[in-house]
Amino acid sequence: MAELALRVGCRSVQGLRPNNEDSFVADSDHRFFLVADGMGGQESGERASGMAAEIIPRVVSERLAAHDEATQAVRRALAAANEAIVQAGQSMPQGRRMGTTAVLAVQQAGKVYVAGLGDSRAYLIRGHRVEQLTVDHSVAQALVSSGAMTPEEARTSPWQHVLHKFLGCAERSEGADVRPFTPQAGDRLLLGSDGLTNHVFDDDLREAGKHDDPQQWAEALVELALKRGSRDNVTCVIVAFDEVDVADGRPPEPDMEKTVW
Repeated sequence: MAELALRVGCRSVQGLRPNNEDSFVADSDHRFFLVADGMGGQESGERASGMAAEIIPRVVSERLAAHDEATQAVRRALAAANEAIVQAGQSMPQGRRMGTTAVLAVQQAGKVYVAGLGDSRAYLIRGHRVEQLTVDHSVAQALVSSGAMTPEEARTSPWQHVLHKFLGCAERSEGADVRPFTPQAGDRLLLGSDGLTNHVFDDDLREAGKHDDPQQWAEALVELALKRGSRDNVTCVIVAFDEVDVADGRPPEPDMEKTVW
């Protein structure tokens, strides 16, 4: 299968919070992308998400270079970040926690491997089809999965923001679920913190065709979340997969009549 060209857009804003506890990685050269949403309050949350953004891509790169299979490389990287954040959190005052969500995607050998811990999400937009690739690790979602709560009830439940899996969780035992997919030309992959995904919905993501430029779309989605009342930090990374022009190895020039909005 021919390699696809990547274009990337990213945006992170503080919103109404006193500081930005989100971190992100958008490394198109190494085809690695990540969004992390820190928890624990200001400096602790910012530190935890920053550790995830530093450790996970480094360990993934090291394990792939050592010829680990991509799924195993991702799981080892998340485990390494979890251990480091747990250790760093041991210096926190009793009763306080330090942690972060993480959602990541890495392209390797023609496939994209997606994994998440917490409630930051990954979406694949393919034409008019929107698919959430990750599962929220919230108590509310666990109740939905067990049939004890409806998805509509979960949206307003006090358990919506209580996580049972995240990086920095000492009780986390099983490895993260890793979901591979084979990208197609025209696909859009979105990684977002809950400050975005609590306020941006599937119908909004189906508007991808109106935004040929992923940077413009990332900025538009962040502004939409803020306009709809997001009080959290808001972060998203968008990856556009394009056909490569075989004549010069570059993505084809966009049709300007289709991209003026």
